[in-house]
This record gives sequence, C-alpha cells and structure tokens, in this order.
Amino acid sequence: MYFSDSEEWLVILAASVIIIGLLVKTYRDYKSMTFDMNKKVAKQEEDEAYVRKLKKVVDEKNQQLKKVIEQKNKAKK
Repeated sequence: MYFSDSEEWLVILAASVIIIGLLVKTYRDYKSMTFDMNKKVAKQEEDEAYVRKLKKVVDEKNQQLKKVIEQKNKAKK
C-alpha cells in the first residue's frame, strides 16, 4: 500500500507535529524540574543557615551558663 503525494505530506506533517510536541513537553518538564530543584536547594541552604545561627546562639547561652555556674561555685567557697 503506497500513499499519494498529498497523503505522504500529511503523514510527515503529523509526525513532525508529534515530535515537536514531545520536544516541547520534555523541555517544559526539564524547566519545571530544574525550578523545583533550585527551590529545594535554596530551602536547604536557608535551613542550614538557620541551624548554624541556632547553634551559635546555643553555644553563647552555654558559655554564659558556664560562667554563672563558675561564679556560684566561687561564691560558695
């Protein structure tokens, strides 16, 4: 079974539209995944910065508490 010239062009056009559609969908998925990943990385960096800040505050409070305990121990003696 052979196609006429107009049918061949129609088949080529349909195949081209399908291929272009797949390429566009793939590109959109890639952009979406990259955006989500960048968002996730930014959130992780923000969380890590918060944890570092919190650790610094806890360390400062710990140092202050140690000084107060030392002063109380000196006052008892």
